[in-house]
Amino acid sequence: MSEGEILPGDYIAGFVDGEGCFALKFRRDVRRDRPGSPEYYYWGIEFAIELRKDDVVILELIKETLGCGKISVSKTGFARYSVNILDDLLNKIVPFFERYALRAKKRCDFNLWKEALAIFGRNQQKMIVRTSQGFPKINWSERDEQRLRQIYLEMKNYKSRKKPWKWLKV
Repeated sequence: MSEGEILPGDYIAGFVDGEGCFALKFRRDVRRDRPGSPEYYYWGIEFAIELRKDDVVILELIKETLGCGKISVSKTGFARYSVNILDDLLNKIVPFFERYALRAKKRCDFNLWKEALAIFGRNQQKMIVRTSQGFPKINWSERDEQRLRQIYLEMKNYKSRKKPWKWLKV
């Protein structure tokens, strides 16, 4: 790998068709370090690619080409490239995959994810909400929250692992 090397866009699109992930997540965090151990519920959205750590070079080239994201290497032998900064997702990742189209079923997954990302863009100041009873309460419009739930369910059709939500009833 040479410094500043750029990969062809179609190569990256093909690579992502096979190995990429457009993720929409609903998370719960418990802050045990605070009195009462408050719970925080929030939506998360991310673009990621995970490979064996001996393939980290290709992730570095993808990161260099896309101009955003971070790479982490786990102790279990995996390297992960991820982008979760909303501005980068909206202004770098989406335009890239609109220009270099995905060809497999990942295209449908991307289109749903892109719709969810637009909802995130409209609601970026409202993403984290604490509840005293431990029930998820998203401070977004009912319509946007309902659509995110629908998108999440539709996206499950394109995922190989279909984990159910633990804290949010659909």
